[in-house]
Amino acid sequence: MTFIDKSKNHFKFGVNEWNGEPNKPVFYNDEMRKRVREIPKPTYDLLMDVVMYPEFLALRLYEDNFLQFDGNKKEMVIDYVSKVKRLIESYGVRCELEGAPSERLL
Repeated sequence: MTFIDKSKNHFKFGVNEWNGEPNKPVFYNDEMRKRVREIPKPTYDLLMDVVMYPEFLALRLYEDNFLQFDGNKKEMVIDYVSKVKRLIESYGVRCELEGAPSERLL
């Protein structure tokens, strides 16, 4: 059995509370930004932000904006968001989806 040498900054980015493994660094660099923009948007008026948190990145979708799509367009938006999520995860960064609630009541 080997022990972890804590002097090597093994837990520099914290510990994942679910599995006890050290967290990976969270970053969103220019290369990732360029690759995300290479994926064609399904519609020009889709609003999506990439938000950095200490443990992960999040793709933020806005409820007002998402509700304007219906049927086939909504499926295309969901497909686009899942492609962007998989792309970010391919860089070894944890990525989650986040919804921003509507500012007005429906």
